[in-house]
Amino acid sequence: MKEKSKKRMKLRKSRVIGVALVFIALIYGIYSLCFKEKDMTVKVVSQIDDYGYYLESNETRIYKKYYKELEKELEDNRIDEENYVSLISKLFAIDFYTLSNKITNQDVGGIQFLHSNLKESFKSQATETVYKYIINNTSGKRKQKLPEVKKVEVEDIEMKSYKKNEYQDESGYQVILKLEYVKDLDYPETLKLTWIHEENKLSLVEIK
Repeated sequence: MKEKSKKRMKLRKSRVIGVALVFIALIYGIYSLCFKEKDMTVKVVSQIDDYGYYLESNETRIYKKYYKELEKELEDNRIDEENYVSLISKLFAIDFYTLSNKITNQDVGGIQFLHSNLKESFKSQATETVYKYIINNTSGKRKQKLPEVKKVEVEDIEMKSYKKNEYQDESGYQVILKLEYVKDLDYPETLKLTWIHEENKLSLVEIK
């Protein structure tokens, strides 16, 4: 009888320990889901090497859509330049005015589309204006309301001569865009971009 009682006691202890372990595992799982910091590392997931364009892992769905269209356009031996400038205009606008996916105010969108001589000054200016008040989100817990472009349309494309200081092109482009956001936070809804040829691509030189 004593042996049977001992066996029962051991069985009960085993069951209690088992239940406790399951409970601990469950609590740990819930804690991990709720409190574990997100991996906020941004990686380059695609590149168009001949043009220096790239796609980052944190880009929005609409940006990825137009990036794929750009890849397809630039693979063609005979590029439709009007479609090309239309796509890079949309990509710039989406990336620059979508602040919700930026980790810090130093992550200025659209830099890759700027003329090579204007990238540093543009970034410096952007961090003091449009990007100035972005709260650091390296922890992934930011609650700040920030704009996200959900739609962009080209209202007008015009081939236009451009001459300003050392930036000159007899066959540049002026593109007018209309932007819509997920939520209206009083960011620009129209944009006028001026592009000129720089080596084998078009580069942005003026934004209004």
